[in-house]
Amino acid sequence: YPTIFKLALDILPIQGSAVPCERVFSSAKETMTDRRNRIAAELMEALQMLKFSFRHGRHLDFTAGMNKDTELHELEESILV
Repeated sequence: YPTIFKLALDILPIQGSAVPCERVFSSAKETMTDRRNRIAAELMEALQMLKFSFRHGRHLDFTAGMNKDTELHELEESILV
């Protein structure tokens, strides 16, 4: 039964649950409370990423890679046009 053997090799090693997956659902449960039961999927994902960043000491920097002079020049050009 070579076909069944190959199929078994593909399907049987899959774990029913894994710790990282359970951590994600546990963290999501903390975010999705009774008061926040209408959070859109996009916002939920953003909140989870934000929580992960803060827990791992990776604070967000919204100005990383921005050059003040370039930004001012582009702003001035957009105003003058």
